[in-house]
Amino acid sequence: MTEPRNMDCDLLVIGAGFAGMVAAARAAHLGLTTVLAGNSGGLILVSGLMDYLGVYPMDARGALEDPAQGLAWLQANDSAHPYGGSRHGQIVQYFGFLKAVLGKAGLAYHLSSGRNLPVLTALGTMKPSFMVPRTMEKGTRLLGEQKRLLVIDIKGLLGFSARQVAAKLKNRLAHVIPLSIELPGVNTSVPPLVLAQRFEDPRVQDAFVDQVIAFSDQADIAGMPAVCGINDSLGLQEKLEKRIGLDLFEIPGIPPSIPGLRLKNAFDRFLAQSGVTFLSNTMIKDPVFKGKKFTCLGVTDSQNLPISARGVVLATGRFLGNGLHARRDRIVEPVFNLNVHQPVMRNLWHGTDFLSRQGHQINQAGVETDPGFRPLNSKAQPVLPHLYAAGSILAHNDWVRLKSGAGVSLVSACTAVDAFYRENTGAGS
Repeated sequence: MTEPRNMDCDLLVIGAGFAGMVAAARAAHLGLTTVLAGNSGGLILVSGLMDYLGVYPMDARGALEDPAQGLAWLQANDSAHPYGGSRHGQIVQYFGFLKAVLGKAGLAYHLSSGRNLPVLTALGTMKPSFMVPRTMEKGTRLLGEQKRLLVIDIKGLLGFSARQVAAKLKNRLAHVIPLSIELPGVNTSVPPLVLAQRFEDPRVQDAFVDQVIAFSDQADIAGMPAVCGINDSLGLQEKLEKRIGLDLFEIPGIPPSIPGLRLKNAFDRFLAQSGVTFLSNTMIKDPVFKGKKFTCLGVTDSQNLPISARGVVLATGRFLGNGLHARRDRIVEPVFNLNVHQPVMRNLWHGTDFLSRQGHQINQAGVETDPGFRPLNSKAQPVLPHLYAAGSILAHNDWVRLKSGAGVSLVSACTAVDAFYRENTGAGS
């Protein structure tokens, strides 16, 4: 093992998923020396859509149009939800902060003016979202403007069928044309990453244009899989639009996700530019709070790195990210051994209907916190000074049903970092 060096910081963020990235970006924005530890690879599994609150109440049959109204209902009926102490205006400000962060890193997003945006998915359904990649924004106006739509799929790309999308939309749009095209070098099944890389080749762009332009007089707008390049996807999309004479938008598909990869790359660029120390693929072990600091070890295959920090944001995710562990008798949080809200019996974790509108109790399991996102013990008292939790590890949020995952991660991460900043500097945020 290499000789370890001591690392001292204002804030240690444990977990490099979406919530951890946001927390590190917020801390850097406020001028805090920040260390981020974890694995950011999971971001390629996200769609790139930023939800606020897409469904409420949980058993509602349709999407929520006005998240501000939904927030008021939620707070009146479920004060334990992570949004319980949040104001709509502050939530929107945090979305604006994230939009600015990603914009500085070269990834453009469109933020709603107040209502949820309907995003067409690869399943032909409309998903409510509050902030979307600019490459998808034009597609959010389909239903309101009743445009003639050309849906394009690419032979060899699995998980996306223009015919399936068109069939699902036939009762919502009067004019939908499915088109399947072939691209050079794509003869058999090809992963989205490879196809997105090939889209940056001018020869592939030429083939795309040659086959789509023949339909330009039959449609007003065209939707394609979200594979329009990895770098400068918006610039490439605008270039293709000019050539085919149609508005163009991307349709998010199944993971692994190219919009998720773009999101990861943008966070990586911003954090590097902002001076955040990123300890990739590093596990945090043996945390201790003594005096006014946390001390712990950052463990990799090659070294144990001593770290000290004045504050910690725990953003380790759920079961797949190892933020929560399921034992035979209970669910535990492995880093600080925090109190975990959970169903009283294991047989209550799931129901028999996977798509139940009532959700599943396991999705509500997680770390309980106060309104400032400080973890609480079994007596409802903060566990440690300057320890916070953020993201999907939090209790009382069935993000699957409520379509609130990104919003809760964003709000909890920013609120936690702002609280630490105020407590340690006496300043507002």
